[in-house]
Amino acid sequence: MNQTETNDQNIEALDAGASATGDQFSLNLADLLPDANGEIVILNEGDDPCLNIVTDLRLLESGIADAHVTDGGIEVKGLQYWVFEDGTKLYYSPGLSISVDQPIEHHTHG
Repeated sequence: MNQTETNDQNIEALDAGASATGDQFSLNLADLLPDANGEIVILNEGDDPCLNIVTDLRLLESGIADAHVTDGGIEVKGLQYWVFEDGTKLYYSPGLSISVDQPIEHHTHG
């Protein structure tokens, strides 16, 4: 199956909503479109960029995927994954440097 036929994300194809500094990208988790099962796959084509995912959701689980095919037809065995509190599961290439950024809420007291 062709990559363009899936909901899965390819880091090189992400222009809208992404900010880049050198090889560092920041993406809002809400801007990534999960498949019907709430799964997102980000594949790295070998240039090892750094990716920062911005979300206010808590990270509940992380690990390395067992044999599994996403709704979009991508085999994710061996990919690293994160599960967020809303059930979204983000799979990503092991060579990708990825981090989660929790936005800081500013409260006014009055």
